[in-house]
Amino acid sequence: MRTVSRTAFFAALSALCACVGRSESRIGTPAVPLVVLVSPAHAPSGDTEPLRVLEYLLSSQSGLSVVVQAAATPADAIELFGRRMADAGILTLDEALLAKEEYGVRFDLQVLRGKGDKEYDAVILVKAKNKAKSVSELKGKPFGFVDPYSVSGFLLPAQHLKKAGVEVESEFLGGHAKALQALLEGGVAAIATYEDAAKSKGVRILAKTGVVPNEPVAFRKGLRPEKREALMKAMKALADSEEGRKALLAVAGITGFGPVEDGAYRGVHESLQEAEKTVYDLVPGGDEIRRLNQPYVDVR
Repeated sequence: MRTVSRTAFFAALSALCACVGRSESRIGTPAVPLVVLVSPAHAPSGDTEPLRVLEYLLSSQSGLSVVVQAAATPADAIELFGRRMADAGILTLDEALLAKEEYGVRFDLQVLRGKGDKEYDAVILVKAKNKAKSVSELKGKPFGFVDPYSVSGFLLPAQHLKKAGVEVESEFLGGHAKALQALLEGGVAAIATYEDAAKSKGVRILAKTGVVPNEPVAFRKGLRPEKREALMKAMKALADSEEGRKALLAVAGITGFGPVEDGAYRGVHESLQEAEKTVYDLVPGGDEIRRLNQPYVDVR
């Protein structure tokens, strides 16, 4: 399968949009493929093959021409929906909530992990040999966050540290895998991530910072219902094949997709609104980071 760089892909797509306007009737055709966007936090590091496998399977199972691409930045993961350059997205929870607030994306599927789990614990990890017993012992030490749009990798743990009155030397590391690597290599004293990362050898959980619902799959407002339904059916079928299961696992440990229950994200949206009033002053330039401002609207 042919690999196309993200830069080249989006440059070509922008040129295509300028020429044909990505009319709804043509989306999903070879000339105007349906675009499934993957958050940069979820994209397999240095390996595009899982995305190419997903692209092939989604195309063959939906009957649509589909491309699967990683967004260059968290902001792009949101903005491309507003520019009608993305039609569906496997985003982080915060990215998805912002895309819903800004551009009215729909939540019709939810990511499943493990044996069908719909939620997970956000945690703070330290090395197994670290003798710290509470987050208070992290004061003044280098601390690795994932990115400012990550719920488990920034917002909830930052809120946890803030409430505990603990100031750390914060830095964003660009992904959960990169954060774990930095911890293991001694670049930081602790990291914010999700509970499954604690299965890695040489680390342990210092604190749990909250329970988080797995992220939804976002579908662009205006995408024709028959195309959305065809893509949803194809996404649900990915876990039916060995190659599909391997590709999904490479994208943020996904094991499948299930329906979204009413109100699944209302609580975390309200919690994040509260967190965002205080935690962005923990990082340089925090005031410039986009935040959730509007009440949650539970409409699909």
